[in-house]
Amino acid sequence: MRPTAATRFNRPISGQRRLDQLHPWHWRRVGKLATFLVLSMFVAHVFLTYFVGVDQLVDWVQRSPAEHPLGFVVMASVTGLMFFDFAWFREQTCIVACPYGRLQSVLLDRHSLIIGYDAARGEPRGKKGVAGAGDCVDCRACVNTCPTGIDIREGLQMECIACAQCIDACDAIMGRLDRPTGLIRYTSQEQLAGGARHLMRVRTLIYPALLAVVLGGFLYLLLASRPTAEVVVLRGEGAPFSVLPDGRVSTPVRLKIENRTDTGHRYRIELTDAPDAQLIIPLAELPVAARASTVAPFFVLSFADSFEAGERRVTVRVHDERGLVAERVATLLGPERGSRR
Repeated sequence: MRPTAATRFNRPISGQRRLDQLHPWHWRRVGKLATFLVLSMFVAHVFLTYFVGVDQLVDWVQRSPAEHPLGFVVMASVTGLMFFDFAWFREQTCIVACPYGRLQSVLLDRHSLIIGYDAARGEPRGKKGVAGAGDCVDCRACVNTCPTGIDIREGLQMECIACAQCIDACDAIMGRLDRPTGLIRYTSQEQLAGGARHLMRVRTLIYPALLAVVLGGFLYLLLASRPTAEVVVLRGEGAPFSVLPDGRVSTPVRLKIENRTDTGHRYRIELTDAPDAQLIIPLAELPVAARASTVAPFFVLSFADSFEAGERRVTVRVHDERGLVAERVATLLGPERGSRR
């Protein structure tokens, strides 16, 4: 097995010997796997915060996993996948899963800047002092340091991620041998073949132009379609519904409004497609400061026979001073005696 950059990460814990020569339960190996496990758990918890927030995650960590089984399963699954990648898959992520190399092979031409090996200078390979040998002494430092385990001396390959670690490794060897650096360097296939490099080409003009158009379109759509407020319908607290003395059903609903603008706004809530329903809300207009949020509780009064299988859906619209902000569907809970079978 060819050592890679991951091996160099292992050496502070596993030592200088090859890992496959260690006893399976050598204490260094246990320490290495424990480090991988801790890192995997850290990454998994960070991933989970994107969906539940830091405060919720801190609360979950202090409680039993049985109280939040879905979150625990997500964390455990991500931990397992990351541990599998750290402990075994490693460079296969770049070779098999990452699309960078395939995209690179489509975009490159003979004048593109790449990391290349100067075969004219390095071949034939041989030890220092051998007559007729090139500058490459076949030390394999470039191979050992490569994260994907390729031999850059065999030419440009799809697995190359252009990290330039082989350049540093080769320059260090050349320095020890009192030979010029740059046996492996940033160059082009045309230059390696003895030709000249041309910076201004059709590709170097088209690619930035296309990238600018795509990036500009993405920013425009992001800014143009980004809502000024985020509106989320939440279930009401307490009893799901109550029946009033006049026979109408009162269903509590909460509406979370997040003002995403830099100025404060006043929001109005109204019901649509439900002419028989009545909206009961403490404030006619809800003030929300800039970059702040609020939760507005309200009640919807409706007749019992308007519920089907204990549910009824109504459309809630939120307006501010400029007009309609959002439209959401709220599910009202009520008695099942109004069900139509």
